[in-house]
Amino acid sequence: MRKGFIVFSVLMLVIAAADASAQGGSRRGNGRDGVVDRSAKLQEKPENSVDQLALILAELQQDLKLTADQQAAWDAYARNVEALASDVARERGRTKEVMQMKVLQRLDHAVDVARNRLTAVEDIAAAAKKLYAGLTPQQQSMADPRLATAIAAAAASSSANSGIQLGRPEGRK
Repeated sequence: MRKGFIVFSVLMLVIAAADASAQGGSRRGNGRDGVVDRSAKLQEKPENSVDQLALILAELQQDLKLTADQQAAWDAYARNVEALASDVARERGRTKEVMQMKVLQRLDHAVDVARNRLTAVEDIAAAAKKLYAGLTPQQQSMADPRLATAIAAAAASSSANSGIQLGRPEGRK
């Protein structure tokens, strides 16, 4: 139970940070050794974050130079990250529908969305651990900062508010 709470808390922090970054238009500075992380640059342009995620994953896969034995673990990781991004984008498209719900329905919906996101992040974490364990030390040093960046990009695939918005639902005055 405690592990689930910790994972859920981390997920909420990632989502909140991504949402705050997108709303504030913040820009990331230079990474270690003065090199700007390509994935951080990509996150500055939120207009098509699903394509950005695909680019982040493609660049990471290319940079890791995976062996045939490592490919299955990579595929599972990438599939799980893309599923989270797809879920976030799909939920964003439901905003109008969610806003028509009564408050208790919206709260239940928010709980369901959070539960689904927690499960998705747990799946990603399990796949990432399996992938990471199969990497060489050199590949691990490359993957260290970037595996989590892909998760954050997936969570930021849209407004990460899970359909709950303050204010009056449409149609009510």
